[in-house]
Amino acid sequence: MCGSSYIPLPKDIKNKRAVVNPRNMDEECFKWTILAKRVTGINRDRFVGSNYTKHENKYNFSGLTHPTPLSDIKHFEKNNSNVSVNVYGLKKEEKNKKTLHTVFPIKVVDEEKTGHFGLLLINENEKSHYTYISNFSRLVGSQKNSHEHTLIFCKRCFTSFDNQKLKNKLSGQAALDQHKMICGENKPILPVMPEPGSKLNFDAYGKTQRHPIVIYADFEAIL
Repeated sequence: MCGSSYIPLPKDIKNKRAVVNPRNMDEECFKWTILAKRVTGINRDRFVGSNYTKHENKYNFSGLTHPTPLSDIKHFEKNNSNVSVNVYGLKKEEKNKKTLHTVFPIKVVDEEKTGHFGLLLINENEKSHYTYISNFSRLVGSQKNSHEHTLIFCKRCFTSFDNQKLKNKLSGQAALDQHKMICGENKPILPVMPEPGSKLNFDAYGKTQRHPIVIYADFEAIL
């Protein structure tokens, strides 16, 4: 997978207003997507011009190929010691006669540096294109729950934490920091929950073994 020239965002993703999609005519969309963080105002979603090129000297893009494959991102991170980059993809689904897209992690760093970037890699036929995630919580929030208040997310597994200040409870950020101590040891994943009303059945009886002693613990007593 690598990013090339402009591809429009899917309608449901565009409506979230959480992604900036530079309109580049060349195959250097990775560079323009990185620079989108520096561009302000309505110019960010417009054609790449002086609004972007005036920021080119802010980062070292040497050694990158165009279109830029995922494997080249590590070179960009080495060229810029204070930079880290996460990359996410989109999974297309049909629900209730509507086309929706689910965000999933492709590349997630162990530690976010001061100059951190979240990129969304979108696809159209055989073509791919990088875009800049300006608001991660808004982008993935609706695929996790319908809460209207602010949530913060683990960017490795998308576990969410309520950022409201609640009495006798950890803040959302404190809970997230504790979660990262465990989650950081694992590969990025997209949790897939069973459909509402579905049942999980065990049918691998051929793999069972008979044991002389079995102990059952009723954990409801603890609760």
